[in-house]
Amino acid sequence: MSEKFLEVSPHGTLTFCKSNNSQEITIRNVSEKSVTYKVQTTVYGKFSVRPRWGMLKPNEHSHVLITMCKDAELSKKGRDKIVVVCMAAPINAVDFDMTSAFWRRNICYDPNIEKHQLTCQQMDGAGEGGDRDPEEQGDLRTRRGIFSSLSSVRTPSKYWR
Repeated sequence: MSEKFLEVSPHGTLTFCKSNNSQEITIRNVSEKSVTYKVQTTVYGKFSVRPRWGMLKPNEHSHVLITMCKDAELSKKGRDKIVVVCMAAPINAVDFDMTSAFWRRNICYDPNIEKHQLTCQQMDGAGEGGDRDPEEQGDLRTRRGIFSSLSSVRTPSKYWR
């Protein structure tokens, strides 16, 4: 694909911490065509994204708020990502319902779809990485072994990796 549709800012890394669990990204249409976009996350339930999809006319921009959910832990290895996918809008005037239906029905692995990837990292209040030992966090449920024998209870992702 030779033509670039979107410019996403900031690019590269989004940093979340206990005091600021929200980040805002700006999506700007830099092409001469109307563009539809969708913001995806790699792990369901860690982030809230508003708005998740939309349409931009030429030289128009949108602000997207990404909030890390309470009690979510991000991977130290950079596995948690936000991906913005876009393509030329199929028609010039697209309303919100048509855009949501379009992204629900279309597969995002099409080579004509432009992708922008942002890595998410977590910092604690002191500026250190967010993954700490449960003993240090004071999580009594984990220290007492309540979750150790129940496989159906969702445990933090660091115990599965």
